[in-house]
Amino acid sequence: MSRKLIFFISLAFLSTGLQAQNIRGKVIDSKTREALPFVNIIYGNSNLGTTTNIDGEFSISGSLQIDELQLSYLGYFSKTVKISDNNPNKEIVIKLDPKFYNLEEVIVFPGENPAEQIINKVVENRNLNNPEKMQSFSCKTYNKMIFTLGRDTSNVKDTSKHQKSRLERNLENYHLLLIETMNEKQFIQPDKYNEKIVASKVSGFNDPIFSLIASQVQEFSFYNEYFELLDKFYVNPISKGSIKRYLFLLEDTLYNEQKDSIFIISFRPRKGKSFDGLKGFLHINTNRYAIQSVVAEPLEEEQGMRVEIQQNYEFVEGKQWFPKELITNISFVDAISASDGDDFEMIAKGRSYVSDISLNPELNKKDFNHVEIKVVEGANEKSEQYWQSQRTKELSEIEKNTYYKIDSISKAEKLDKKLAGLEAFMTGNIPVKYFNLPIGKIINYNKYEGYRLGLGLMTNNKISKYFSVGGYFGYGFKDKAWKYGGDLILNLHQDSESKLHFSYLNDVDEKAGYNFFETMDLSSTEVYRKYMREKMDLIEKYQVSFSFLSLQYLKTKVFVNQSYITDTDGYFYGPAPIDATNNFAFAEAGIRFRYAYNEKYLQTLRNKYSLGTDYPVLMANIIRGTNWLDGEYKYTKYEAKITKTFKTKTLGKTKLAIAGGLAEGDVPLTKLYNGHGSYHPFSIEAENSFGTMRMGEFYSDKFLSVFFKHDFGNILIKTSWLKPKFAVVNNFGIGELSENNYHQPAEPIQSIEKGYYECGLLINNILNQSFLGYGFGLFYRYGPYAFDKTADNFSYKLSLSIGL
Repeated sequence: MSRKLIFFISLAFLSTGLQAQNIRGKVIDSKTREALPFVNIIYGNSNLGTTTNIDGEFSISGSLQIDELQLSYLGYFSKTVKISDNNPNKEIVIKLDPKFYNLEEVIVFPGENPAEQIINKVVENRNLNNPEKMQSFSCKTYNKMIFTLGRDTSNVKDTSKHQKSRLERNLENYHLLLIETMNEKQFIQPDKYNEKIVASKVSGFNDPIFSLIASQVQEFSFYNEYFELLDKFYVNPISKGSIKRYLFLLEDTLYNEQKDSIFIISFRPRKGKSFDGLKGFLHINTNRYAIQSVVAEPLEEEQGMRVEIQQNYEFVEGKQWFPKELITNISFVDAISASDGDDFEMIAKGRSYVSDISLNPELNKKDFNHVEIKVVEGANEKSEQYWQSQRTKELSEIEKNTYYKIDSISKAEKLDKKLAGLEAFMTGNIPVKYFNLPIGKIINYNKYEGYRLGLGLMTNNKISKYFSVGGYFGYGFKDKAWKYGGDLILNLHQDSESKLHFSYLNDVDEKAGYNFFETMDLSSTEVYRKYMREKMDLIEKYQVSFSFLSLQYLKTKVFVNQSYITDTDGYFYGPAPIDATNNFAFAEAGIRFRYAYNEKYLQTLRNKYSLGTDYPVLMANIIRGTNWLDGEYKYTKYEAKITKTFKTKTLGKTKLAIAGGLAEGDVPLTKLYNGHGSYHPFSIEAENSFGTMRMGEFYSDKFLSVFFKHDFGNILIKTSWLKPKFAVVNNFGIGELSENNYHQPAEPIQSIEKGYYECGLLINNILNQSFLGYGFGLFYRYGPYAFDKTADNFSYKLSLSIGL
């Protein structure tokens, strides 16, 4: 037997007597018992290090003798833990004590800041490490989010003497809501996602609409110029020029077993810098100077909400850093006030675990369209066996109790039906069995009709998803007149949104108004203008239209109609007063377009919701008046509108809207263009309109309007109790009225050929309550059409912002 063979046999025998240490544990906050992610842990004699994952867990394996662990974490006291020789493999729980931490107390001495050198390298390598700069990737994510309540103890001096309420005791056994989803995510350049929620489980609800929440709160990557949280954009600390805006400090350095250095760097906006910024800390790995983990939260509380995100990255296949774990924590401050005077926060805690990562796979471009994320049919029908195979860890007892308790409450309270009603309500409808009741048909208001009460009915999907039929009636208490109408909508093809719409109405319509192929909602204050309209004409109209989606982002509507309009203001049209009339018959054919490149949507089982686009939105109409049927006037109208929102890192965001129209031919006043005013002495601010222009004050057959609004956010003034958001407005309009066959006994018709000018200042969010912000605005009219009396040029506005 050779010496070499003896050596190997001896080594093999001796190695069986050596026991590798396997240290597993969890690090928690000593006060709240919450898990602490990304805690720095140093072990061994070589100062090797690791960090906890997003659940505060860690595992250290190897043959090195480990006698102690040294733990450090930003905002907590450091701690050294001795490892017992008797049971080195036992799972240990380590508690860290929080301490008051204020970055502004740290003094940075003259000279180059080492943290800034590291951050500059991270910025240089941003595109290299950003997974959204790859050609493609695919992965699966298991998402879990819980909702619960927590008592606001900020004003309680001694929490140990606090007596728990019945609500608090109940919530020790179960949560308010538990959501689980399994998502399949695909990405392909340029910036296209195809994400499917293939499985959904929600406590108390069979409808999977809540499943959209669990995976859409924060962005998938932390490498973009702006980081989006709940639809608000923050300047990223690793964006270009960030060292001029953020204070970075090198807090610690670790070394892993791959001999990479890991720099722990804290960040927050520099003192005196005003912008929407974040605070937190980064773990930067010297392997390509990539983010290994990040913890971040907005510097300021936003409209009653506190948000914190955490992301953990892994170097996949030795090629690409990729998100592996994500956390989102949201607190809705003072969401519930109890009868005993105590306030409770609504707390949402979300976790996402990424698996089955594939880098640069071959993906079919045809699978990608304008729907970025959708709930697939049957997502809510997965078995418990399926969920056990997909979960990263078993549900806790509290989570199991949540499914049992909330499911039983849901059956008793019929929560699924109420949720379906809420979704319908968000789309402007109240569902009642087989019918939807349009809210705008039940109660409405404008200056011409005053309050309008009525009822509308449209069949819903419970009767058929292929068609909807219904009608409405209403009575205006100011004009003392009944209105009514009916619709038949045929849903020809869901993916292309192809619809054939037959409609009839006997109603009122704004005189010389214009509209485009767009849906107004509460994301824009422009929706409030409809309540201020006071110049209306009577209209009876029959219309057939066909609408469809093509080229992914182009929406088109083709229509023909016959209408009979009666002017209500004493305006007459004709070659001479004796031949003039205020009753008009029109036959029109036209086409409307809306093109929003890269506009993204999320789709539930019932509805589709826009996520917006960073590109300009272009809308256009071409309308031809003919002498078909009963048509008496021949004309052509060309109309266009473009909108764009610009974001800047330090000065907020700018909204720009440009609208124009041209009417050629034989066109009565009711088919021209009013000035698009929204004046009343005191009213709600409506963007993309002239706040100081009287209703029906000007008319044009050709016009151009420019609406400019810059929102500084709360970067100008910030206090602990007041966070107003300032915005400036500057609007311009010009128009011309070529023909003058319009007659009115009272006063002549005028246009704005000299140019109309106004400016305004809005102080938004002076008061805020949950998602609502209230403020005040002042608009001033100047230039050629200013009034002689200065007070008449002012308009006072209530600003209402909704943080959806």
